[in-house]
Amino acid sequence: MAYPIRHFDPQTIFFVTSRTIQSRFLMAPSAKTNELIGGIVARAVRQCEVELFGYVFTSNHFHLMVRAPSAVAMSKFMQRLQSNIAVKIGRLVGWRGRFFARRYSAEPIVDEGAQIERLVYILSHGVKERLVSRCQDWPGLSCAQALVEGGRPSKHAWRNWTRRWKMQAYNDVRVDRFSAECPCETEVLELTPLPCWGKLTAQERSRAVRDLIGTIDGNATSRTNHDTSHITEQDPHAAPMQTNHSPRPKAHASTKVRWIEAVRRYTEFLSAFRRASREWMSGVLEVEFPMHSFRPPTWFVAAKNV
Repeated sequence: MAYPIRHFDPQTIFFVTSRTIQSRFLMAPSAKTNELIGGIVARAVRQCEVELFGYVFTSNHFHLMVRAPSAVAMSKFMQRLQSNIAVKIGRLVGWRGRFFARRYSAEPIVDEGAQIERLVYILSHGVKERLVSRCQDWPGLSCAQALVEGGRPSKHAWRNWTRRWKMQAYNDVRVDRFSAECPCETEVLELTPLPCWGKLTAQERSRAVRDLIGTIDGNATSRTNHDTSHITEQDPHAAPMQTNHSPRPKAHASTKVRWIEAVRRYTEFLSAFRRASREWMSGVLEVEFPMHSFRPPTWFVAAKNV
């Protein structure tokens, strides 16, 4: 089945999901894994100038709430994020070959109610799976603590393997990739407040997040202790016995009416894109594509008849 055609409106927040190959626990939480992924995320956000509203990384998948100024910026952000995770975490856990199972999914979050619903979904990871009893017990990288503190920026270490290579090549200095001697740069990750909370102060946003977390923790039906060794000691090459694969949602909305409107907008965009694509592929290179879309590659374009 072909991948869905992307439509990245710069005014829209997207809920992004990506899963590891065969759902293996390649990103199993640990101090080193969290450090590496934190640096990768912070650097990608800064370099691509995207807005990050929430995130959570589990053993075999991650979720983001992100908005980009253009389709190209979103594409570059996800490319840098996933490729660096594949290289660095793959090296850490001894995994060779493909790291992520398929192209990431990105669905629009169309209204304020859906923004809160998606944030709750992110915060509840670990609790809803009955792996931990509290949101903040999750040992993996998560936005929960930063949001509780009112969105306070967090510092992460980016391991610069290019500088490490130069040390070895030019100075004959052997440095392990994951040692304290490896050259590091500090990256600062600052979360953008959700638009629905844009007029709230940092203290008010913190209180709102605490209320959400309190509700999630209050409904928890899992273990009562705070031991997370069953998560941190997972074999990274192992996989769950069963994984649920649900269809990708077309959009996230708080009401059915808003969801139908979002699907209709995408359908109209898709029709316009396909009409333009047919002309483009026939050799009419002057055709205009709808905004916020990618044109098909030119090497498939037939020679235009003169």
